[in-house]
Amino acid sequence: MLLRLFLLAPMLIALSWKGYGQASREQRIFDSAAARFQRNTHKVVLDDQGKIIPWTTPQSKAYDNFLRKRWNFIKTMVPMSPGPPPRSNYPQYYFYCAFKPHDGILEPDTWMNDVGEKIPNWFESARLYYAYTGDAEVMKIMSDFLDYSLEHGTSPADFSWPNFPYTTTNAGDTLFRGFTSAKRFQLHEIQVDHAGDIGLTYYRMYQFSGKKKFLDAAVNVANTLVAKVRPGTAEKSPWPYRVNMLTGDVVAEYGANWASSYLLLDNLASAGIGKVAEYRRAARIVQKFIVEYPMKTGYWTDGHTDTDVKTNNYKSNLSASNMTLLMLDYPEFNPNWKQDVPKLIKWTEDFFVHRGDSSEPGTMWGANIVGEQDGYIFKMDYQTARYGAECSRWSVISNDSSFKEKAYRSLNWVTYCSDSNGMAFECPLSVGISNWYSDTYGEGPRMFYPAMAAVPEWAPPNEDHILYSKDVLRDISYSEKQIKYSVAAKNGIEFIKTTFAPRTITLNGVRLAKQTDQNKKGYTLKKLDNGDYYLTIKRDGAGKMIIEG
Repeated sequence: MLLRLFLLAPMLIALSWKGYGQASREQRIFDSAAARFQRNTHKVVLDDQGKIIPWTTPQSKAYDNFLRKRWNFIKTMVPMSPGPPPRSNYPQYYFYCAFKPHDGILEPDTWMNDVGEKIPNWFESARLYYAYTGDAEVMKIMSDFLDYSLEHGTSPADFSWPNFPYTTTNAGDTLFRGFTSAKRFQLHEIQVDHAGDIGLTYYRMYQFSGKKKFLDAAVNVANTLVAKVRPGTAEKSPWPYRVNMLTGDVVAEYGANWASSYLLLDNLASAGIGKVAEYRRAARIVQKFIVEYPMKTGYWTDGHTDTDVKTNNYKSNLSASNMTLLMLDYPEFNPNWKQDVPKLIKWTEDFFVHRGDSSEPGTMWGANIVGEQDGYIFKMDYQTARYGAECSRWSVISNDSSFKEKAYRSLNWVTYCSDSNGMAFECPLSVGISNWYSDTYGEGPRMFYPAMAAVPEWAPPNEDHILYSKDVLRDISYSEKQIKYSVAAKNGIEFIKTTFAPRTITLNGVRLAKQTDQNKKGYTLKKLDNGDYYLTIKRDGAGKMIIEG
């Protein structure tokens, strides 16, 4: 026995040193990343568990502060575009994808302009901020931006894909016709999924503004989609991922980011607008494809708007996240959603948290941080915010507090990705990566609203806020012991935090009944530990809501 131990000793020592070396390597990676992160952002604040908490004070208003500062940056600190008129008449975000700060000046990134990602995500961020604050200025920003895109970024009626949105263009272009400067894409080439995103945005802007031009634009997108839809397979999605709108040539056959295209068709059909039967048929094709293919294979393909992806096995966290968020808002989309949502969260952890660039750890101070796509796996603030939104909402449905903890730490990490003025640091672990407007001022901030709706304690105390609605709200006003808003969509739900116990809640003058089950029509009310109230309103109609204390 002693001889055997003696003979094994060199091997045991070697194994122990190997383990020590591995642990040391991981520690070195973490230490280097932690130093870069704090050099690029702020000194990290930890709680008594050694886990990350927001850097701003008071802690109770950290998320609110993050959201307000980012919008204030857009409203007050973005310079006009360089160059002669008409370009110089508009802010940089109209014509450039990103910025790089240099000697106190925001220099536009001249790589491209990703309008197909920027406009939909900015609209969602704006409409949720408007509901949360009552600040209508952000909706004016979006209305002007959409006006410009519609006029300068729509295909002619005689194209093979007519009256359809351009999703990319070259940096600085005032007429949107595709991203050709890098020689990756053709003139008039688009990503069909992101055009669907814009189509849904047109419809939602119509719901907000009542302007018929936005409804017409949304219907045009839907009509082109139903004219081009096909059965989905493992190799071909219901629409090609990329096409040349002029010729109709298919450039890439497979994509999986169809959440907005589905919602556009479903919303129009539910409202009785346009080719209702055809919209419903196309929506069913999309639903069947998602459930039968990417939900099973894990190939949530989308290269965003600047990556030349042509395979059917590419993975993008955006596509999977969009579908997760859709199922949380519209569980009827998938009968197995309660099994599939946690699987998709784990999918994100497997492929984009625990896999990544070798210099970037997947977890920092208790926070899981998330990469973007197979070809660009750097850890990003907005992808991490997506993960936080999904985990927070799933924690309530599953009654599993571990998901709330995951959400909290990840969202706290994201709050570090702004300076005190709201200037974003999209990828603070990497060097030389620009701060994309679509990501840091659209996708990232919009995720905080469903997170606060799931955990109302994360919203600031002693303040009234509409935390989240999947539907577009308008005519919002906050006054003492009163909140008013209007909504066009039927059968919705709003999550609201109030400083008062509502005395009456009416929809078009008819009082809603108080319920104990959030799934029943009416409202539920919960008193929070700080004395505020958490209100959920489940509507069976559209119109004017009044909440009075």
